[in-house]
Amino acid sequence: MLAPEQIRQLAKILAEPARSIALLLVLTGLRVGELLALRRRNIDLAGCTLRVTETVYDGHFDTPKTQRSNRVIPIGLEASSILRSLCNAEVKPEDLLFSTSQGQPLSRHNVLRRQLRPACKKLGLQGITWHSLRHSHATLLDSVGTPLGTVQALLGHSTSEITREVYLHAIPEDQRRAVAGVESLVFGFNRTQTDSSLSPAENSAVVSY
Repeated sequence: MLAPEQIRQLAKILAEPARSIALLLVLTGLRVGELLALRRRNIDLAGCTLRVTETVYDGHFDTPKTQRSNRVIPIGLEASSILRSLCNAEVKPEDLLFSTSQGQPLSRHNVLRRQLRPACKKLGLQGITWHSLRHSHATLLDSVGTPLGTVQALLGHSTSEITREVYLHAIPEDQRRAVAGVESLVFGFNRTQTDSSLSPAENSAVVSY
């Protein structure tokens, strides 16, 4: 996994779209296929959530990996900022957040080979893949004391014979605290005060550390 300082260094030298992809994987814990399948309609910026309903591999869309992978997760302030920049006025509800000029899903392999690996090589980071960034999110969740059950919910991991129909109407507060804690570790935000420029939903993600 990557330490917070390594994540910050990587973000500084990565070009787009790899920078946004890498940061969102670290901050949300999505699988790369889930992230590359996100559409504008999956993002609720006012409510600070995103909904995982699809995954994509080599241009082919499919349902998420497991029943619990079909989920709603909270997003913190930094992730919201990245997603807001991708959701401009010209983006239609069905448009992918990450796509080629023809509107097709990005190739995870091409972006890895052309952008992520060269940037990691410059920093002396070996063996880093998209899954490494998801793993970093899980490790950072553990670092801020996130309960195991909350980690499982955020990552969409299966548990024995648990089936969830369409997700809860409200995001559990422990999940919001968890993602805010990860952002605090990575970016060093001052979480002791709320920002008057943010919506109530965005400020609800800001907690004291």
